Amino acid sequence: AAYYRRVRGQLLLTLGDGHEAVLARTYPEPSDACELCRWWMRCNGRRRADDHLSFIAGIARSHRREFTANDAPTLARAAALAHPLPFAPSRGSRQTYERLRDQARVQHQQRTSRTPVHELLEAQPGLGLARLPEPSSGDLFLDLEGAPYARDGGREYLFGLWSSRGYESWWAWDDAGERAAFEALVDRITRQWADTPGMHVYHFAPYEPSALKRLMGRYASKGDELDRLLRGERFVDLLAVVRQGLRAGVESYSIKQLEQFYGFTREVRLGTAGEQRMVLELALESFAVDSVTAETRAAVEGYNRDDCRSTEALRDWLEGLRAGAIATGAVIERPTEKAPEPPKDVGDLEARQLAMRATLLTGLPEARADRGDNDQARWLLAYLLDWHRREEKVAWWEHFRLAALAPDDLFDEPNGVAGLEFVTRVDVVRNRKTQKPTGSVIDRYRYPLQETEVGKGGVRLPGGVTFGEIAAADRTARTLDIKKGKSTSDMHPSALFQSKVVTADEQQESLLRLCDRADE
Repeated sequence: AAYYRRVRGQLLLTLGDGHEAVLARTYPEPSDACELCRWWMRCNGRRRADDHLSFIAGIARSHRREFTANDAPTLARAAALAHPLPFAPSRGSRQTYERLRDQARVQHQQRTSRTPVHELLEAQPGLGLARLPEPSSGDLFLDLEGAPYARDGGREYLFGLWSSRGYESWWAWDDAGERAAFEALVDRITRQWADTPGMHVYHFAPYEPSALKRLMGRYASKGDELDRLLRGERFVDLLAVVRQGLRAGVESYSIKQLEQFYGFTREVRLGTAGEQRMVLELALESFAVDSVTAETRAAVEGYNRDDCRSTEALRDWLEGLRAGAIATGAVIERPTEKAPEPPKDVGDLEARQLAMRATLLTGLPEARADRGDNDQARWLLAYLLDWHRREEKVAWWEHFRLAALAPDDLFDEPNGVAGLEFVTRVDVVRNRKTQKPTGSVIDRYRYPLQETEVGKGGVRLPGGVTFGEIAAADRTARTLDIKKGKSTSDMHPSALFQSKVVTADEQQESLLRLCDRADE
């Protein structure tokens, strides 16, 4: 009651001069709650009238504060900043603010010309357009629809795929349906890969592979097939290609806003699709899937089909940009093919685990209600067998995700650091006996203010190349002392990351021995 009286008193004091006075004293800075707020249009209208910095694609609140403090409080003013940047940011790297300044410039140009504007970024090995593999007749274009609150961990309720065969979809209303749809999709992709070895699965943003990884863990199914697809780098994220390869005059790098550049026309109006998706997701959350009408289902499926088709159209447009850049002299290589098979010892262990699982599950009822305590114990043990291996795969997948990020993107990763600047050579490593230089050195780097957990241990460069080992880290001074070998001694990167995979071979062998005794 005391807390209530205090809050009520503060509210009345705040509103004492009237609602309009409160509005005059405050500013509607955008937040995550905006999309749920009934006053969003009013606030957004005010920001639009003020040419607010939040309309710059990819800008964060800390960036907006920095621009405002340096006499660039609007998108137009930020776009007009000189090159090089006329101020040194107090937080973050200078490159980040130069990128945002250039993004504002292109947006301002598109806004004033009223025509779509884009420009290619300088080609870099392994980034942007260099991430596009050779197109294949077997290429697939994937999009998933999910309801984040339909169950603990969310529900993927529609799996859509577009290919030369047309549109295919799998619906899921419950756990059994979700598992069946997930397995059917993975099987479809695996068959396509076997039939057309050069094929890839294109998607927009990291959601689709992340969702498939979650489903693999949720149902302990299709782990080996998914692992081969990931090892073979069959998934291609076109959002990463766009962000690393070009700069577009859009306020958000969503596929809907990019469609103006490649002239894609949707069959289902976005407003209609949004309303019907909300209806369907509410039905899933309320366990009332029987209330979903054929009209709602058709609209959502049409929306998903449009997303899949748009992904193909985006890929084709990017291929055209790549060809045009090469024609003007740019060097843009295709990604090298990666081996999909795990090391032989890993493959042998997986085979033993699968064989033991089949043995333990033999004769067990499918439904939990039909299994007694002993049967349930065998069922749990069967699916515990490869638990460590699945967890290890998750760690490796995180490693590959970090390796695929552009240097600037590592600024927002706790296991990465960006904006590195070489300070000095701290030491030359010498042989303990002869005191001759070994070729290894220890270099000191400083980095701008950012949230990072990088510390002692091995570090890698974007792309996954081993760079060296952090010998000392000073978070107060924001410096890293990195021990580097002869091959990297003269390299001074702008970003790096750490990833650690804890192997559990002994634990897996122990579980196999336990299962042998349980089967006696």
